[in-house]
Amino acid sequence: MRLILVGEANPGSRTPQRLAALRRLGHDVAMVPTTLSDWTYETRPGLLYRLAYHLRLPLDPAGANLALADAATAGCDAVILDNARMIRPSTLRRVRMAAPQAKLIWYSEDDSMNAVHRSRWIEGCMPLFDLWVTTKSFNAEPGEVPSLGVHRVLFVDNSFCPHDHAPLAITESERRQWGAPVSFVGTFEAARAADLAALAQADIEVRVWGNGWQSLRNSHPCLHIEGRPVYGEDYRRVVAASDLNLCFLRKGNRDRQTCRSLELPAMGAAMLHEASPEVERLFHPDREAVYFADQASLIAAARHWLAATPAREQLKQAARRRAISDGHDHDSRWRFILAQAMEDTCAS
Repeated sequence: MRLILVGEANPGSRTPQRLAALRRLGHDVAMVPTTLSDWTYETRPGLLYRLAYHLRLPLDPAGANLALADAATAGCDAVILDNARMIRPSTLRRVRMAAPQAKLIWYSEDDSMNAVHRSRWIEGCMPLFDLWVTTKSFNAEPGEVPSLGVHRVLFVDNSFCPHDHAPLAITESERRQWGAPVSFVGTFEAARAADLAALAQADIEVRVWGNGWQSLRNSHPCLHIEGRPVYGEDYRRVVAASDLNLCFLRKGNRDRQTCRSLELPAMGAAMLHEASPEVERLFHPDREAVYFADQASLIAAARHWLAATPAREQLKQAARRRAISDGHDHDSRWRFILAQAMEDTCAS
């Protein structure tokens, strides 16, 4: 099929991973970036950009609306908006006129019922989508996204890139440079900070990579704040070099699973995950992942699994096998999503 994918092109974004997966599936994919070429997650936007974001009327610095409308004039089978919140309803109507048979697909890893993760533009677009794809199972419930005018919602589990999230062989020098008994990669959240502090106070060495953690620097000798995020190969190095890799659920996103719930097992990590029935459905407790429900169980699990080296290695291997055998890679996930999107077309 001929597809148009609209989303972030910056380092650290998962949109380029999905682009690669769609092309591996044999589709002709035109990429419409929503970010400027020099933009990163650490770029501080200007005042006007921040004001527009606060008003939920995000600007379009990369000209994605015009680029999408132009791309659609050549015809396409589907347009995928990967959390592209600056796209206007008028743009999607132009796409409809240029490619009447094209399926309009929304994809997001955020909680769409949180107004922070919707824009006023997308609220106007919601009735226009043929398929709204979410990794938040609760968003598919009748009182959630469907109540905002979306006709068809599809819940899918998160997924991983078979290349960017493959296990990485590292040297002992790299292990010292990047590793720790317990590592966490992610952005600051108060509940996470409390759990990490509890581990440190229990004399368990913890290393933290990500944004927003500066206030915790030097708070405890066992808590090491790197003060920067890691992407790509550096992310893989941290995971490979660490004995246990933490995965928290973001409270502000009502998480039941996250992208790292799949990425870490795919990389062959021993994943220490905040308890969730949804993730326990994906990875069996104490055989494929380790779960904690509170600070006491977090500390107990960390101590047990740091000491259980042979069992920890078996858990890593089992988790990776499960991630692969159950088809949680991007390629399999998008094969399924596109089949669901084109279902009505095929039936007709």
